Amino acid sequence: MNAAYRQLLLVTGVCLGLSSFSSADEPKDWRTELLAAEKIPTDTDSLKALSQKFHLSSDQFENAVQRLSADQFAKRQQAQSEMLLMGRDVLPLIRKLPDSGSPEVRGRLAEIVRILETNDRCSKDEMLRLAVTGLLQQRENPNAVHESQKMFVEMFSEPAGSLTKGYRRMNFVASPGKDGKVENGMAQFWGSKNQDEGDQRLVLDAKSVTGEAEFPKKFHIEVKISGLAGGEGAYHVGVSVGNVRALFHPGFTDGGFRIERVDNHQVLVPNMNMGFDPPVDKLLRMQVKVERLNNLQAKMEVVIISGKDQFHNSATLRLSDVGKFDKISLDRSGRTGGDAIFDDLLVDFSGN
Repeated sequence: MNAAYRQLLLVTGVCLGLSSFSSADEPKDWRTELLAAEKIPTDTDSLKALSQKFHLSSDQFENAVQRLSADQFAKRQQAQSEMLLMGRDVLPLIRKLPDSGSPEVRGRLAEIVRILETNDRCSKDEMLRLAVTGLLQQRENPNAVHESQKMFVEMFSEPAGSLTKGYRRMNFVASPGKDGKVENGMAQFWGSKNQDEGDQRLVLDAKSVTGEAEFPKKFHIEVKISGLAGGEGAYHVGVSVGNVRALFHPGFTDGGFRIERVDNHQVLVPNMNMGFDPPVDKLLRMQVKVERLNNLQAKMEVVIISGKDQFHNSATLRLSDVGKFDKISLDRSGRTGGDAIFDDLLVDFSGN
């Protein structure tokens, strides 16, 4: 948890030393796990106090703008976090602000606009907003269904020295001798120093999340993804649904995006240029939307975002290739190359 959030919670009167739940019977899910990992108390009064920061008011907005130029770095960070927590409603107000003479203020405002405009649902700000508002609504109206209840979220906050036994609710499937770890809030699949082909996959089964044999016919995935330097073009990273995966090569010229089957690597959408070189050592945002159609086909839409660069691809695939909508996984595959890195996985089953 960054210093800005710690200060933000102290400002709202929330004591970080406590972590009591509203009810011993309340089910443990990604929301309570995230708040516990961030050492945020989940009793109702504390959540209500924090939720007040999510509501836009002109006074709060103006106060936060002024603190963007504070002398102390922590205060500037806190102000930026507060503006992000206010959500997309701050965008019109930011656009009406006069140009600032401070390069840092201009930079922070531009960053806030970028995050909110690109709808970065995997950002910690948005995840905390959803967790807090969702738990409060569930307690106040147990019969209502909040959007956060239709999601699976994994922030990789719990360290693991090996993935051979899986990670929390996800299974690890890998070629012999291949492993990975979770460290510093990020999953890392180890690369290889030899020419052996191999796969590493962290797999989420439908049964473990929805209780059903398959996921809904329409859902979308967001994850932060990339790889470390070495072997550019020889290995790739990606996201799979059922028996197909969308992938790219970190550090390789134009990325070499394609869609292929998982079981036999049959190429379904041939290699194509992404229009930019996906950087190594830097997480990109990858969005994958899938929908089962009524004509024995499925639609897969992929967006990969690196700063201002974006790649889009849409493909209609045969269900005979896709198979069942029963698994989602984060993948590294290929030969010699760097580690694959993943962070902030979100799967939205609401159909939006």
